Order: sequence, then C-alpha cells, then structure tokens
Amino acid sequence: MVVGGLLFVWLFLPYDNAIRLALRWQLKGLEAALKAHFASDQWLAEPPAFPVDFGRDTVVILKTGYGTRDRVQPFLEAIEQGGGGNGSDVRDLIIVGDYAGQPWEHFAYRGQELPVHDVVARTASHASFSGEILRHPRILKHQNLKHLIKGNGEMHSDLTAKIASSWGWELDALKFIPSLEFAYERFHDKKWYILADDDTFLVQPTLKLLLEHLDPRQPYYLGNPVGDFRARFAHGGSAVILSQEAMHALFVKNTWAVSAAYAESLEETWGDRQLAKTLIKIGIYADENYGRFFNGEPPRQTKIRADRLCSPIASFHKLAAAARMSEVGKQFAGVSRPVRLIDMWNMFEAPTFQSFESNPIRQNWDHVGTLDESTMTVPSVASAPDCFRICTRYARTCMAWTWEVKTRYCHISPSMIVGEEGTQSQAKRSGINVARVQRLQSHCPEY
Repeated sequence: MVVGGLLFVWLFLPYDNAIRLALRWQLKGLEAALKAHFASDQWLAEPPAFPVDFGRDTVVILKTGYGTRDRVQPFLEAIEQGGGGNGSDVRDLIIVGDYAGQPWEHFAYRGQELPVHDVVARTASHASFSGEILRHPRILKHQNLKHLIKGNGEMHSDLTAKIASSWGWELDALKFIPSLEFAYERFHDKKWYILADDDTFLVQPTLKLLLEHLDPRQPYYLGNPVGDFRARFAHGGSAVILSQEAMHALFVKNTWAVSAAYAESLEETWGDRQLAKTLIKIGIYADENYGRFFNGEPPRQTKIRADRLCSPIASFHKLAAAARMSEVGKQFAGVSRPVRLIDMWNMFEAPTFQSFESNPIRQNWDHVGTLDESTMTVPSVASAPDCFRICTRYARTCMAWTWEVKTRYCHISPSMIVGEEGTQSQAKRSGINVARVQRLQSHCPEY
C-alpha cells in the first residue's frame, strides 16, 4: 500500500504538487544527513570526466541595476584577477540590468567594452502581454526609471539612483528568466551558464573543479539551496548555475513555462525563487548535493563548520563595497588551484593555528560571527579564560568561542569564522579549538 502510494505520487502528480514536493523534501533531507555523516569530497580529487575550459564552455551573466551600477567595475576587475589560468579564466560575460547603458557608460573587461542590456524591458515587451498587464505597477516603475535616466542627466543621477534602489527589489524579480533567456539566445552552445549578482565573487578554479565532475548533458540547477519544501531555490547572491541541458529543457522544450514565468514575476517577491518555481514545473530541482560549495557570506564572515572545513568554496556574497570586492579579488589573484574553506584562514591573514597553542585568547577578535540556532550562549561568565574553558569542556563540538566584556556572555559555536581585528570586535575576546581544527585539517584532501 505504501509503495503503491509513493509510486502514484511520483508518476502521476505534477512536479510542483505540494505532496510531491513535501515527500521529496523528506527524502532529500535524509539523503543529506547521511552524506554529511559518511561522505567526503574525495570524489573531487578524481580525474575529471567532463573537462571544462571556462573561456570556451561557460558564460557569466552579471546581474546589476541602475541603483547598484557602481559595483560592476569592481566585480569585473575581481573576476579578471581571479582566473588564475589553467582554463579557469572567464572570457564570455554579459551584463544585464533594469536599464540600458549608453556607449559612454560601457564597462571595461579584458580589453572589451561591455554594455548593460535592459532585460526588464523584455518583460514589458513579452509577446503574451497586452492591455491591463502593461499597466502593472512594476512595468510602470520601469518605464518611469527609463524616463528619469533619460531626462535627469548627470546632475541628478544620484537622485535617480536612489529612486532606482528603492524599486530595485521589485525590478530585480523581473530579471532572472529574461537574463537567462537572453544569454541562451547569445550563447546557445555553452556547457554552463553562471548567473551572479554584482556583489558576488566567483572562485573560478573551484567552479572549474566542480563542473568538470558533472555532465552538462544532464539538467543541473546548482547553487546554495534555501527556502522551504514548496520552492527550494538556489540563492541568487551565492551564484546560480544551469547546465546546457537545463537551459535547453526550459527555453526550447518548455516555452509555456517561460511565458508563465514572465507573468508570474510581476507578483513574485524574489526572482531567484521564481526561477526555481519555473524549473520545478518541468521537473528540475535545486540540487542539494552541491549546495555546500556555494556561499552567501563574504570570506571573513563565512562559517567554517567541521563537515565543510575541507570543502572547496565556489562563491562569496555581500561584497557591495568596492574596497571589499577589491580585497577579495587581490587575495585570489593568480590562485590557480581550488580553494577550501580552511584555506581562507591563511589567505585572509588570521592568527596562525600554531599561535593559538601559546596564546589561546585574542583581544578585539570574534571567531564566532553571527549568532544562530547552533550557537550556545552561556550568561554570567566571569572572564575570557572561563569562556575558553567552557569550549574545552565541549571540545567534541566546539570550534570557536567569543566572550563579550560588557555583557559577560560566552558564545560557543560548532563553526568558526576568519573574522578581523578591529573596532567591530572591540570589547570581545575570542579563540578557537585549535586541537580539533588541526585534527580535522589533517584529513583534508588536496585538489
């Protein structure tokens, strides 16, 4: 009876049916738990079955907006620095947004001038739209933005940018499907399509390593899955990757789903979720098996957990400030090998592991980072040494600890961050469980 019910769900219910999605959620959760306990990333050290040359086989779609256009050039400079050779250099890159750049506004990349393509305009001009839908508030906001950009000139560009930023999240939801469709029209023969935000950094050698072990003739939808069972979606800021077959399935075999997505995006809050909903309709789901390689935080704030310490890292996010993006680009300049999470410790010049053996307590540092449900907070801890001793007491799970001078809170975490010394960490004392970290590191494979 149970087997028959499961077979019915799998064979007859639509791909986006809530029952089917809930069942899939449970099965994938069990699979992920088992893999986290038993599996490793050793398979990535095996010879690649599907070689990838980034210049020939990939296209990067950089998604921006008028309100964030100042991030584009730092992104381009960082990605140009971060290729490292060995076939991991990005050649084909297109910039998409909610406005069309003028010739004097083009961006420089590898000796080319790259324009911004207005993909939101594709939504407004979509063949299935007419009448009342063309007066939708989001369509009108986009039209108003175009008029402001055209009429204000440089004197008022700051005001226009502020207005664009206030509408940005609404117009951003209209970019995902058109951006990918535009890229597929321009580069229909690529093996992999990489969609990135303008505050995302791509670790190209790691991406190359991962993609060389995956068959682009299969419908892959890769990224950092978030959300509940109804629409698990690859978080846009962590980068989204679609294989050649996934793009073909969407834009050639299932154009009805594309047309529906254009209309639905007018009401959707998040464009990355809308993309997932569209792909789910045709039976393509965000792949949970590779989510650990994609990351939604900047390098210094990225949580390094025991089960991911050795994992290669493919992306970082929240690098909106030009100085931050530039710092990351410089750190990864010339890096030709995949980067593991643990490698960031030395790359970003945190105190050496050996130094913690003689000096376990660091002033004005925080190696715990943002508190979450996995953090154990102990109140009324008298001193930093006492907090360190609590971490030692929980040595099998504690990775890092931070003690707050003013509140006397002691935070014990199963993960650690690189962090940085400075004003944001004043009135804090912090350290790591160096014995555990070194023991875990000793089992890391080389790629």
